[in-house]
Amino acid sequence: MPKTWRGVWFCCLLIGWLFAGCVAPPFYSYLVYENPTSFVRLEVSPWVDPDVPQTLNEHPATMSRRQMIEALSGLRVREYRSGPIRWIRGLADPEPAFNKEEIDLLVPRLLEGLGLAVPQELVTFYISHPVNATKREVTSGGMYVRDGHLHVIISNHRTNYEIPPAGLIYDRRYPLFSLAPLDVDLLYETEEAVLPKKKNFWDAIFGDEHSGEIVLNLSRLSMMKM
Repeated sequence: MPKTWRGVWFCCLLIGWLFAGCVAPPFYSYLVYENPTSFVRLEVSPWVDPDVPQTLNEHPATMSRRQMIEALSGLRVREYRSGPIRWIRGLADPEPAFNKEEIDLLVPRLLEGLGLAVPQELVTFYISHPVNATKREVTSGGMYVRDGHLHVIISNHRTNYEIPPAGLIYDRRYPLFSLAPLDVDLLYETEEAVLPKKKNFWDAIFGDEHSGEIVLNLSRLSMMKM
């Protein structure tokens, strides 16, 4: 769908929600890719206020394939340990957030999504792997660009989800919703590419700076060697 028509369509969608009153809006605004175990789609950013320009994302956004590969392959997760536990056991070893197959699946679809998104949207992703007949392992989150930085959100990482016999299946409907408390810290292999987080003294002491979002400097990604 051309970007001009995507913008017109998004405006029509907002108007439709307004006139619909209490009718629930769609879960997403555009489906980029879907198969039985994964998807990439565009959703309305929950933090965007059209009347506050600084909350808008810099979309559509263009990234090179190399930048996206660097962004995903450099992401690391580490078991979250609060201050007291960290003092006793130390830090856990980091491991890649995505494997090669997941990166190969996500890269072209995330690039397409960022190129199609309007400022009120972000790109969300979902990947699952079956554990048994009633349980699957879910990794999901989102991505958006603002102020020359790529924001990556991990809402679930290898989270076990028990498929209900009936009713809503939340993991596929809400990729930004954490199915359980996030038990990992999100890191990047090269600290120079990460926008430092603001944290106070007590956060540093007790480990309460725990977050599932990381902000990467796109210009730094461009300079990295693959």
